[in-house]
Amino acid sequence: MRVIRFELPEPYPLLNHSIGQSRFALTRMRQKMARAVACATVNMRVPEPFQKAHVSIERHSCGTPDHDGVQGGAKFLIDSLTTPKLLNVRKPGARQRVRNKRGLGFIVDDGPEYATFDIRAVKSRLCDQKTVVTITEILP
Repeated sequence: MRVIRFELPEPYPLLNHSIGQSRFALTRMRQKMARAVACATVNMRVPEPFQKAHVSIERHSCGTPDHDGVQGGAKFLIDSLTTPKLLNVRKPGARQRVRNKRGLGFIVDDGPEYATFDIRAVKSRLCDQKTVVTITEILP
């Protein structure tokens, strides 16, 4: 059983920060999250993604956000853990599209058959704010 644990230096943004944003602002948020995860996991990359995994995400912050905001805000972080996948091209000459193109390849997909998630908020002091991610491989 393999375990990957890393910390991001700040809590991930809540769902309220992305509601009402333009698609360009959302793209910047996705890119920023993918870069943060890439920097935090430089020497932790796996050669092949976990086929089934349990992902635990702890958002340490000084406030106590609502449950929906914590769950929805983790989307960009979870998407950065998945594996990019080429989609079928329906028409000849069409542009190749990629699902989860900013994924770093820790887990196959974020669907329930590939991963389970435990996302929670932890109240901490202002100087201890961070995000802790633990990915545990589930063996068949």
